[in-house]
Amino acid sequence: MAEFQIQALVPSSGAVPSGGYDPVSLVSFTEWRLGDEAHFSLVAPENYAAGNDFFVKLEESSSASAASHTWQVRTLLMRPGLHTSHDQGETETFIEECVSAITAHELTGRTLKVTGATHPGRVSDVSISPGDLLFFTLCRVASSANEDPAAIRVFQVSIETALEEAGISECAGRVGKIIDTVRDLFNEAAGGFLSDEFILRAINRCRKDLAQEDYWRTESRVPAESGVSEVNLLAHIPEYQNIHQVSFSGQHEPMISLGSFREYEEIKSASQAKGAPQVYVVQNNILHVWPAPSETVQSGYRIYHSYEPPELTCSSLNPDPAVPRAHDSVFVYFALKQAFLRDRHAPGADVKFREYAQLYEAEKKKLLGEGDPPKLSLRSYR
Repeated sequence: MAEFQIQALVPSSGAVPSGGYDPVSLVSFTEWRLGDEAHFSLVAPENYAAGNDFFVKLEESSSASAASHTWQVRTLLMRPGLHTSHDQGETETFIEECVSAITAHELTGRTLKVTGATHPGRVSDVSISPGDLLFFTLCRVASSANEDPAAIRVFQVSIETALEEAGISECAGRVGKIIDTVRDLFNEAAGGFLSDEFILRAINRCRKDLAQEDYWRTESRVPAESGVSEVNLLAHIPEYQNIHQVSFSGQHEPMISLGSFREYEEIKSASQAKGAPQVYVVQNNILHVWPAPSETVQSGYRIYHSYEPPELTCSSLNPDPAVPRAHDSVFVYFALKQAFLRDRHAPGADVKFREYAQLYEAEKKKLLGEGDPPKLSLRSYR
């Protein structure tokens, strides 16, 4: 975690906290009474680790003992080129009720979470990116009970968040971190044997393997033409892998998937009637339906299918795998499996290959939700 000190508080529309100096340490502070507010800002650093929250840290004290006071922080995200005024930015508000120390004037540290109300690393469900402007308005508001009658002295204000670790690879995003992890585990920091290009190819082969396991799924709409019983799937959904369900516009139940093309031909030969398609089969990337539609419908077929996402790159264009960050190890293990296969003549390489092949399969099962369910134990109490 990196900490950024706030050197000055800027007055806002409310009452402004007064300033002073501690007579013993001569350290400056601001005194906060009910309703006092001020704001400060930070530009998200270029090496900000996406998906992590920001925290406001305060060092404070009170002349009262064990009394309550409450901080409210309004966070505003503004993105250059997207938001041109404070009214257009994304906002979230956080409230934290605190209790002062038992000993009067004792310095106490507070850490207030100020982003991620719904999802980590976001403001109003908009992901924070490097270069975004973050404005924070700090205000002292009324507590639920036992309000501290004294002013709260704040000696220091800072903002804390996580930064990306410096890596060896020149690749962007999570691809770069995966490549660095592969090199660390392969015990090759310089990249003499494993180039970025080799590891990136392995990462994309892993992406293809996951796609063939039907990991990525979505729904696409395909036009239906009157009297036409064949749909070229590659022409409409070039990235599709497998078809899992087909529904026709206006029908409550999905169409029935036939077990074979022969069964489809038998049904079709029995009747050439038109209507709302009821059954289908996929043969050679062609969706065959029966009966043929009786009318043309622009979004006639609703097709639920698996697909292959775009190829990952080392540049800022698509450098992040479309899996949860916690499962990036699936790419690491696959790449290491490929690395030891390439180095198969080295002593012990076959053992490491089998080890990482097993780790990859185990991690893939977890990603696909095929792992063993957690075991529960019940205890009886008397």
